[in-house]
Amino acid sequence: MPEPVMGTQEDVILSRVFAFIIDHILSLVAAVVLGIGLAAALGRAGIWLGVILGFTGYFIVLEGLFGQTLGKRLLGIVVVKRSGEPISMGSSLVRNVLRIIDGILSYAVGLVVMLVSDDRQRIGDHVADTVVVRAR
Repeated sequence: MPEPVMGTQEDVILSRVFAFIIDHILSLVAAVVLGIGLAAALGRAGIWLGVILGFTGYFIVLEGLFGQTLGKRLLGIVVVKRSGEPISMGSSLVRNVLRIIDGILSYAVGLVVMLVSDDRQRIGDHVADTVVVRAR
């Protein structure tokens, strides 16, 4: 995992937005590929299972293992615990399951919460006790 530069969470808002766009495109590709693959094995239910696993799994697994999705890596940011320790798979799961709430009104809820938060945390970050900072 890249070394985090703690205290830079206020400087990464634009990077987070661009990483978000990149990651949503990539997670959609993952969802389609998994959906098609599982549809061959499980039928119609496989499509939905693949879409859910591909879309959410992309974020949970990559952040849980590496602290970064591909979009975050390209833009030089990393997710860590507020203490500066690497994010755990459990924290990644909590952080990303709460995208359901952050994503209301096309992620306007998450963006507004992030902009008014002292550490620029969206709801998932608050609950998982994580921050997004620059990577060294």
